[in-house]
Amino acid sequence: MIGMTRQSCGGSSALDPAYCDFRNVLMECAEDPSNDYKSEHEHYGPYYLEIMTWPEPGFDDHAIHGSLADLKRLAAIVENRLALAQAGDSVRIQDEFAANSPYELILEVRTDDFDPAEADPMLPNEAG
Repeated sequence: MIGMTRQSCGGSSALDPAYCDFRNVLMECAEDPSNDYKSEHEHYGPYYLEIMTWPEPGFDDHAIHGSLADLKRLAAIVENRLALAQAGDSVRIQDEFAANSPYELILEVRTDDFDPAEADPMLPNEAG
């Protein structure tokens, strides 16, 4: 899980949910000219999120992928779709990025104090 904070967006943001780090990661990948080759990729977070350059945009069981322009477009979609989201919302992205993709990107919007470790079923519950 990529930690998201309002400060990552720069400037003032009305967003309480954290999405800006993810958007920024997409932009960093898309703006790095060394990524302008098929199958360039980066891995993020403890869950091995992979963002990869590929001729066609999409989501699959391996990566979020697309051309550099596609990844920039996805970053804008993420920003725009979450601009009105509230904690507790789930935002689904598929058709506007990759209509023929077998998967969709689901962004679960959480409060700033959300601890992803508490939601991980693979970690032992140390409460109580």
